[in-house]
Amino acid sequence: MGGNSRKFKKAEKSKIKLKSALKGAKLPKGTNVTKTNFKVRKIVIPDQIKQRNLTDANVLSSRSLTVKDCLAKLKHTNPTAKCDGLRGLREILAKLPTEVTENHLSTAIKSIVSISIDIERDVRRDCYKTLGLLFAAAGQENVLPFFDVLLSFLRCAMTHIQPRIQEDSLLLLDTFLQHLPQLVLLNRDKIFPQFLDMISKLRSESKPERTLTLSLNKQSTSTKWRTRVLMRLIGMLRILIDSKKGDGKVAMEMKGGEEPMDTGDESNPFTTKSTHIPASSLPVNNVFDYRAPLHFPLVRHRLYQPCPLTCLFRKSITGSGGNLSLSDQIDEGRKLKTYVQMLMPLLFESWLEVRPTSGGGETAEHVLSHEAATTLGLLLDIAIQLWELVVIYGRETNNSDMTRWFRDQYAEDFCNHILKGFPFYQSPGAGAGKGGRSAMADETKERNVDEKCYQQNFNICYFYCCLNENFRSDRSKNYDKVANYVERCVNNWKFRSPEVSSLLLKVLRYMLLETDCVSINQNTRGLLKTLLEVYIQAKLPQDTRNRILILFCDIIVLNDRLWREYGQEIFTLWLRMLPNLLKKTVIDFNVLKALLCLAKQKNTIFLHSLEENVEDIVGNVGTLKVVNEQFKNEGLVLLINLLFWVSKRDALEKLLQPEQVKTIKIDDDMKAYFRSTLRTRLVSL
Repeated sequence: MGGNSRKFKKAEKSKIKLKSALKGAKLPKGTNVTKTNFKVRKIVIPDQIKQRNLTDANVLSSRSLTVKDCLAKLKHTNPTAKCDGLRGLREILAKLPTEVTENHLSTAIKSIVSISIDIERDVRRDCYKTLGLLFAAAGQENVLPFFDVLLSFLRCAMTHIQPRIQEDSLLLLDTFLQHLPQLVLLNRDKIFPQFLDMISKLRSESKPERTLTLSLNKQSTSTKWRTRVLMRLIGMLRILIDSKKGDGKVAMEMKGGEEPMDTGDESNPFTTKSTHIPASSLPVNNVFDYRAPLHFPLVRHRLYQPCPLTCLFRKSITGSGGNLSLSDQIDEGRKLKTYVQMLMPLLFESWLEVRPTSGGGETAEHVLSHEAATTLGLLLDIAIQLWELVVIYGRETNNSDMTRWFRDQYAEDFCNHILKGFPFYQSPGAGAGKGGRSAMADETKERNVDEKCYQQNFNICYFYCCLNENFRSDRSKNYDKVANYVERCVNNWKFRSPEVSSLLLKVLRYMLLETDCVSINQNTRGLLKTLLEVYIQAKLPQDTRNRILILFCDIIVLNDRLWREYGQEIFTLWLRMLPNLLKKTVIDFNVLKALLCLAKQKNTIFLHSLEENVEDIVGNVGTLKVVNEQFKNEGLVLLINLLFWVSKRDALEKLLQPEQVKTIKIDDDMKAYFRSTLRTRLVSL
């Protein structure tokens, strides 16, 4: 080591040394001076920065970005920059939505929806959130000119080659259903094919029948994926049903609450071709004048409504196929029938994949896993919605061919595939996955609420009665099974969920009252007796008792022949107890209307009991509170009208005595109305 160092130093000393020519040289005088003859350019601030500094802080995001800045970030290739831009737009929309909707709506919609099919998941999710806020601020009427652009990106996402983008397209559809229901309703024909392609495919190009496909990706099973798709289908059908029923909420949003949008075009499969103008409602004068003649209406108000001739002479739509003309292809009934033909086989196939096998004995068919119970509930909801659409179509067109075709086509398949294992229950370990204690806790609430599949079983009972027109006189084993199950549930009316109680009341109303079937078998009569006993003896919630009472009143008032088929002796004790409701402190307005209908029908048993308790009822008028009335004293007017039907002359004269009227704790106007009503009754006796 030391020798090498010495050799290096010796070699360095032997090198030739060159002297610098500038060594010791100096600059001449006058050259060491700073030059000041340069030019200075002005600092120009862009207009964008000037506007940002002068604009109100409400128009800026938390990072001092304007709307244009945020929209410019959406064109960036960096996912973080896109998320920052979307976050800034949401902040501005939350503070000042008019700034975006009035000045930048077109650019904002096109820029935001363009990244709805971005490859990054976080960007797509932020895009859906921002679109929801933008739709809520702008409204459907302002978004209408740009809905074709939105629809094109939705269809692109539904058919995208990336499974993750297809999966998130359901979230984009959720945004449309929540904020733009009317626009989705008008363009459902453009959404429906791609929507069904996500879970099925056509068996042949010439027929509408479809078959199920496999799962979307390996991370989710086919059943879970179909469940997610079918949940959106329920939302689409619900919007359609609400619009057809005249709900008004969806149909009036486009016109600001004035009138529904005109959807009578050829591309709309469910639009009624005939225009039906309902009769205008006449104002009702509730004050009696005993000097004026009385007029009792003998014709129902709905008979005054005009009936279009196109409904009377409408042709059948269930004939055999063949080469259809253009007018037949655009007919709404044929399109509805096509939708039913596409969906109903898919529903049955989906159930056949998840239903329990019968290898474990006869009772093994009744036990369902959590996945099978969820699937069954969704399938029944969709099937019932399709049935409601068919019924609405038949009512609008005055044609029952579609309902008969639906029953003939699917009643047998329903009994063979779904009713065979009825009633269903969930297995004790249903829904408890491998996620440990947290996963079990998430499912505990749902299992406790509907662990015996009440919702699924009641929907099965309801749909079975819909598919069998003469079910009340049916003596088959299937109806025995349905009626016995409903009767057991009525006897043990202890449901924790109010939704389940409401669903059972819907089933009871359809089985006991609705439909034109008049013949009564022993099972139906026994169900009515059980319901009466439970109403009289059991301690049910007040809302449930009111709905049962209204059901009984409707059976007597709306269908006199059906009441006689049940047997008048069944209702005798119940009718005698009804006037006692008027001696309590609270009564529902709808119950009071039902009692008035019984009095107008001159039900002898009810009126006799009313006359026996008339003095106690009048003494309780001041303390009786009528709930659910829309206007002040509306319930009191109905109660006084009810007293009009008392036929005992001495009882009426006693109530009209001045000292008796003074004891009634009501205002002077109602006292005058009370005296006028009873005097009118005395004159008519």
